[in-house]
Amino acid sequence: MNNYQCKNCQTVIPSNSSPSISGCPSSSSHNWYNLGTVGNINYQCKNCGTLIQSSSGPSISGCPSSSSHNWYNLGQVGNSTYLCKYCGTSVRLNSSPSISGCPKSSSHNWSKLN
Repeated sequence: MNNYQCKNCQTVIPSNSSPSISGCPSSSSHNWYNLGTVGNINYQCKNCGTLIQSSSGPSISGCPSSSSHNWYNLGQVGNSTYLCKYCGTSVRLNSSPSISGCPKSSSHNWSKLN
């Protein structure tokens, strides 16, 4: 299964094949990019703020906000929820996420919620 993102509306969905191009809320049709295999590592793009769970570094193609994605590894998917004060990103990890790559500030400021 792969992560697909529409460059037009920023929607991300996991799918076994390229999703339908119909129904894009931002354009006449979706423009899907395959970001790579779904996995257990949280990655966030500093340019557009997209958060995905991938098995390895996602593709840089198709960033809705820039010429390419700029991915940061926030850590392995886990059971504790962390929230960034600056960008509002919420991630589930077993340990504190990396502070690098905040799309709204020079670094994330994480609070553990549970």
